[in-house]
Amino acid sequence: MRSGSLRTYSIAASTSMRERLAYPGNFAGSMFTYALFVFIFSRVWAGAYAGATEIAGYTMRMAVWYFIIAEIPSFGFGRFFWTLSRDMKSGQVAYLLARPYDFVSYNYAEKLGGSLAEAGVILAEGIAVGLLLVGLPPAAAPGAAGLASALSEAGRLGFLVVSLLLAGTLNYFLQAALAMTAFWPEENEAFFWIFQKLTLVVGTLIPIEFLPRWAARLAVWTPFPYLSYAPARIAVAFSLPEALSLVARQSLWIFAAVFLARAVFSFGSRRLSVNGG
Repeated sequence: MRSGSLRTYSIAASTSMRERLAYPGNFAGSMFTYALFVFIFSRVWAGAYAGATEIAGYTMRMAVWYFIIAEIPSFGFGRFFWTLSRDMKSGQVAYLLARPYDFVSYNYAEKLGGSLAEAGVILAEGIAVGLLLVGLPPAAAPGAAGLASALSEAGRLGFLVVSLLLAGTLNYFLQAALAMTAFWPEENEAFFWIFQKLTLVVGTLIPIEFLPRWAARLAVWTPFPYLSYAPARIAVAFSLPEALSLVARQSLWIFAAVFLARAVFSFGSRRLSVNGG
């Protein structure tokens, strides 16, 4: 297997990021839609919390900030499937396979690099919109002051960034596995449609604590909470033990998703070779 080099992949990622940032107008549609979604859901939560202080341990401010962070992976890392699937269906994959690097790793670096630019823009917008709608997010360590408070906030920020990066990586490999099913049935959009809906329900639109208890217990054994719920939970209800647990579970699911994506690619590319490209 051709492995390429770390430098090759870092160049692919940085080039993709620069290309996305070179045309800031390309972010306008996503930014408008994201701001609209956040505003609408802030009004939904305002109605839901009328007469209530907390729901499932979340205040209204926590719920709004949760949604702000949970939507970042959807907007920043939610379109890997379409570009990869297009390469499969157009025959571009045959050309890409002839290049002297690992197909899966190179595409990960290239696609994630560009998506990080969009995720960063959406994150900055989300912070601004959140401050306007509900003010500052809940403190990482309520009641703490001085150095203890600063350390808690720094810890929350660090874990949030790491969790978002892991969410992007997990998103890529799960979507790559789905996209590469186009080696067999070309019309594979139904698989992604199901994936999107499960991702929305299990941790994006609402925290999993809002689900029925049996559903929440089942959800934590699937990869879906670790796409959006993990970073959002870290952002609004930070505790070091839970943050470590969430990041560890994201990492475990990434290993599983990498294995799945490589297995699908291995079988699919073998079929492509047997059929003569």
